[in-house]
Amino acid sequence: MNKPYLNKEPFSAAGQKAWGLSNGETEIALTVTGGQMAPVRFFADSENPVEPYYISPWQEESEPVDGPGVLKSLRGDFFCMPFGGDNAHAGEVHPPHGEVSGENWSFVDGSADRDRESHIELELETKVRPGKVSKRIALRRGHSTIYISHKIEGFSGPVTLGHHAIMPGDRTHYLSTPPLITGLTDTAPPPSSSGEYFSADPGQFFERLSDVPTIWKDPSTADYSVFPSRDGFVDILQVFPELPEEGKPMWFTAAVPSHGYLWYSLKSPGILPSTVIWQENHGRHGAPWNGRNSCVGIEEVLGFLASGLGVSAVENSLTKRGLRTSMELDGVKPLMLKNIQGVCRVPEGFDRVATISFRPGRVIFYSVAGPTAEVEVDWEFVLD
Repeated sequence: MNKPYLNKEPFSAAGQKAWGLSNGETEIALTVTGGQMAPVRFFADSENPVEPYYISPWQEESEPVDGPGVLKSLRGDFFCMPFGGDNAHAGEVHPPHGEVSGENWSFVDGSADRDRESHIELELETKVRPGKVSKRIALRRGHSTIYISHKIEGFSGPVTLGHHAIMPGDRTHYLSTPPLITGLTDTAPPPSSSGEYFSADPGQFFERLSDVPTIWKDPSTADYSVFPSRDGFVDILQVFPELPEEGKPMWFTAAVPSHGYLWYSLKSPGILPSTVIWQENHGRHGAPWNGRNSCVGIEEVLGFLASGLGVSAVENSLTKRGLRTSMELDGVKPLMLKNIQGVCRVPEGFDRVATISFRPGRVIFYSVAGPTAEVEVDWEFVLD
């Protein structure tokens, strides 16, 4: 087993200043700008480590990024509040995905321990709407899992929020979710004159991620559960899975059989009822994208697509169906948001996840093809 470590002083990680944390089995870097998590290496003490997260190609370039703060570090996973692009609401103008994704965080505390939990704590004070967000990321021995917590204090008014995990397009991901209440394609994608090209038919509801309406007559639908696909296009979809049984978390998986693993996310459906899927496959040609990005965002959110607070906090086509797209904070009672992200090695013949079951301290993944995989994880963490 490798030696655990905590880098209290930022170091250079894929073009950004970052703090580092390792328990000897899992290694993560957290950028100062945006608190974005990557590179991440699971099974770092093995001959075949897994690095599931994406890092944008402009990180090592000398020219500064011309765009919102979130793009400066764009990588891995990061917390968003407000989630989305257009966050002008009630006289406030928040940057895309909020200050928490693009401003500088401060180191608070941490520890690196081989036998107990290793963790790091950061905080950031917001200015557009005054408040404080505390970030805690923990690693546990024997768990190929990252335990993520955000405590939100003093933030009063309507919010959208969520996690923004991004996976690379250099390997095929098979996306799985529980059966859907509904799904929705982006209602207002930019016109092609902006240098962005979309393939999903705008504003269409669907029942399965494998059968989404497209802009074409033939095929009129396409399978968006496999990425990469549809080279030259970028699409944004949102899915609302059916609620799990009482006392169980909601889940989303991305199986990568070519690399022998699957990535998974667990969350509380009471706060984050939906997943926004951003499929970027060389479909954006403005700077800094320049048609070179291939990645899939798996974004566990409370919001209306990636439209932002302005659309999410008012009546919309999803709220008319009884689906939540925002919540109200009173500025007094803190909100605690928890998420689990991890990887699990899968056996030969494992294709994509059909369903999963929760056992005490473990999760079992059942594939469509038949083989199963399981992982040690404290899934009750997200339900506290």
